Order: sequence, then C-alpha cells, then structure tokens
Amino acid sequence: MARYESSSGGRGTADDLVDRITDVGARAADTMGRIAGHVEETRDELAAQSAQLSANVQKVGLNFSKALDKSVAEQPMTTLGLAVVTGFVLGALWKA
Repeated sequence: MARYESSSGGRGTADDLVDRITDVGARAADTMGRIAGHVEETRDELAAQSAQLSANVQKVGLNFSKALDKSVAEQPMTTLGLAVVTGFVLGALWKA
C-alpha cells in the first residue's frame, strides 16, 4: 500500500483532505436539498392535475348519465339496440 507523505509533515494534507471532504459533503447536501425541492414541486403539480382530471371525469360521467336517461326515456328500443351491439362488440374484443 503506497503512502503519501509531504515535506510539510503530513498535517497540512490531512487538513486539506478534511476540508475537501467537508466541501464535497456540503455540495452533496445542497444538491439533495434542490432535488427534494424539485420532487415536492412535481408532486404538487401531479396532485393538482389529478384533481382536475378527477373533476373532468365526474363531469363526463354526469353528462353521460343524463344523456343515457334521456335516450332511454325518448327512444327505448334504439337504446336497447345500441346496448346489445355494444355488448356484442365488447364481448368479441374480450375473446380476441
């Protein structure tokens, strides 16, 4: 194993090494802090987007429900025919 010895007695290099390690540790901690900040921002953005998506899905579901109720009331046979065709197509896709 090779040893590094300086002409200044070795104490200066040990202090330099400790300073460098401390500096690297501080930079790593700073980087981790910035990464944590970015993760929190991304999490908040995703939460807002998912809330908006949920609200939109609920609106679509409500609109579909109203349209289906109106269709059943006004044209029951056509609605039944569409339901049968839809079931047949979904069944064929399920088996494929």
